[in-house]
Amino acid sequence: MILDNDEIEVACDVLWSAKRDGEVDRSQDALWNRLGAVRTGDYGGSASIELRSGEIEALVRAFDRVGARIELDDDEAKLRRRLSDARSS
Repeated sequence: MILDNDEIEVACDVLWSAKRDGEVDRSQDALWNRLGAVRTGDYGGSASIELRSGEIEALVRAFDRVGARIELDDDEAKLRRRLSDARSS
């Protein structure tokens, strides 16, 4: 699964939320570092990255943890659905 620049920003925000609350595991922390290396900080930028299957699972777990505490916004919910679809494929 390939994340575009905007999805990288959303993923980093979700991972940061989980990280801030002390709820990240080793694979989520590794993904945070990998995404941070390509993150541009701008919506509409040109960054992209291909997630490995284990990274998809790690990100889904982060979304689940964060989504249990706060309502996901539209961009977060959209990426969460894409991750679920990719995981099912």
